[in-house]
Amino acid sequence: MNDDLLIACSVAFGFFARVLRPGVDADLLRRCAQERMFQSWPVPGVDGDRPPGLELVDRALAGLDGDRLAMIEEDNTALFIGPEAPVPMWESVWTTEERLLFADCTAAVEQDFNRFGFECPGAGSEPSDHLAYELAFIAALLARAADHARAREADAARRHVEAAVQFLDQHLARWAPACLAEVAEHARSDLYRGVALLCTGTLAGLPTHLETAQASR
Repeated sequence: MNDDLLIACSVAFGFFARVLRPGVDADLLRRCAQERMFQSWPVPGVDGDRPPGLELVDRALAGLDGDRLAMIEEDNTALFIGPEAPVPMWESVWTTEERLLFADCTAAVEQDFNRFGFECPGAGSEPSDHLAYELAFIAALLARAADHARAREADAARRHVEAAVQFLDQHLARWAPACLAEVAEHARSDLYRGVALLCTGTLAGLPTHLETAQASR
């Protein structure tokens, strides 16, 4: 199993989980800018091209200074906090006709988290089916799969990869693309437009990357 590809996907999903939520992690953005992370993005496009959104994110972080960071913070507030119609970031809102919080899918997500001992970062403060938490869960599963692969624990590695594929199919694939499209539409900054596009493409390509990872010896 290709543990390097699993780690690359885990890093990508971990980044998305830390950006697509209320509040700006300025230290993370500065570190990404200093390391020029988006000029060597770890996850290839499925067709071999640079993934959509990558150039926007790279441009947003180039020369990151106080003014640009303030613009990003304003965009984060408008997108995820309000006061005017922030983008709903919970699976239940996108998958129930009544656009409810705490629907059956929320409980299903919590069951998956508990089954793998994943501690939701927002436990007790908001529903577990927030996009950032679901992305963080995928990142955790793939990091654990890579650890098992490096330890030559093939069955455990395979179980975590299969769990990631199943969670993607049953949850994220059903609603995240529409949510991310709305983020991209309403974003005022290159950062959030680019991250929304990049996350959408990475989600779409994940099954192929995981098939490749599992086929590698």
